[in-house]
Amino acid sequence: MERNIIELKVDNKDKDLATYLKPQWSWKTLATIVIFSLILIFVVNDLEIDFIKLVTDSSKYFGDILSRMLPPDFSNLNQLIYAMFETIEIAFLGTFIAIVLSIPFGLFSAKNLAPNYFVYIICKTIVIFFRAIPEFIIAMILVIAIGFGAMPGVLALGLHTMGFLAKFYAEDIEHVNKGPIDALKSSGATKSQIISFGIIPQILPAFVANNLYILDRNVRMATMLGIVGAGGIGYELQSSFRMFEYERVSAIIILIFFTIFLIDNFSSFVRSKIK
Repeated sequence: MERNIIELKVDNKDKDLATYLKPQWSWKTLATIVIFSLILIFVVNDLEIDFIKLVTDSSKYFGDILSRMLPPDFSNLNQLIYAMFETIEIAFLGTFIAIVLSIPFGLFSAKNLAPNYFVYIICKTIVIFFRAIPEFIIAMILVIAIGFGAMPGVLALGLHTMGFLAKFYAEDIEHVNKGPIDALKSSGATKSQIISFGIIPQILPAFVANNLYILDRNVRMATMLGIVGAGGIGYELQSSFRMFEYERVSAIIILIFFTIFLIDNFSSFVRSKIK
């Protein structure tokens, strides 16, 4: 008798638990997959993309280009290293400008720190505006305005990535633990003290990680901005393509890869130390 009662309780408990469990493949999941597949098919047809033809026709051309790029030409390695160093300088300075600009915009783009809704909307709009405009467009405008060189690339990276960093900062601030903040408020702490002791310690690891990510990204983007006249290794890459010096192009690509590889490992090392 007691055994039957125990089994009945276990069965009832399992039934109660089953009410909280949802099936992995519900009709909503299947409907989402079907809708996504239909959208994907529509996009492919609308863009008139033929993957089979792309693979069959392009393979021989890729093979021809790769054969022209080998072996890499490192005859002017010193010049390429100097251009790569200039690209890193552009990315570093652009990232620094982005960090300086994004801190106030990030603080006032967070709902829980903005002094009022009007300031929040203005800062949010500015952040979205610079994030929406690609670096290429900003760099092209600045090249026309102030001429060729490193400065258009620095400003283009700084303004564009400011939008990303400010968004990251605002989201991190909005999701901080409210316990320390409420404790500081109850003890009569000022706004600056709340930010310094209640918010910054919580977002500091994400702050460093986001800045390192943007630096890594800006090195790659600074390479591309050289194509529009912003200096650095991108200018050398564009010149080599125009002169059909594909062996030099492959040398530049290898140098870019090696630089990004080192920066990525350095970023991983720094992030591991702040966790």
